Amino acid sequence: MHTNITSVVEEDPMLDVAPYLSAIDELPYNRRPQHKYHCSQVQTKAALGKVKCGNGITHYKAFCLECGGKGSPLSASEVAGLDDDSIPVISDHTILPCERCGSAKGSEVHHWAPRHLFDDAHDWPTSRLCRSCHMEWHAKVTPNMNSRKAAV
Repeated sequence: MHTNITSVVEEDPMLDVAPYLSAIDELPYNRRPQHKYHCSQVQTKAALGKVKCGNGITHYKAFCLECGGKGSPLSASEVAGLDDDSIPVISDHTILPCERCGSAKGSEVHHWAPRHLFDDAHDWPTSRLCRSCHMEWHAKVTPNMNSRKAAV
């Protein structure tokens, strides 16, 4: 499925955002911005922006021009061919080093209580691990984490 954000491209010099705009209702449902509670949702257009994640990855998301609410990331094929320099950074998360190996290339939040096992995983401690260390930990400790929640 190809997201319409590239096919409904417009340029509006009055907007201080990227020239890549789309009518919100023309985007696939899961790509539409999730409006913040204070948004009047009067705005009918979304713009394309970059979210720089703490693990070093950049996601491209449609965002509401009124409240800044973001949709889910677009795939690489959906943004291929766009002028990356004209897409604004709408969120820039600090890149923190891996707490295990010290890599400064970016890290991810690791939940010590896996969400697939604990309903209250958000109440347990977390650490910052690089992708490699994070994958190694899960391969050894929770190799079946994509299966259903364990019976209590």
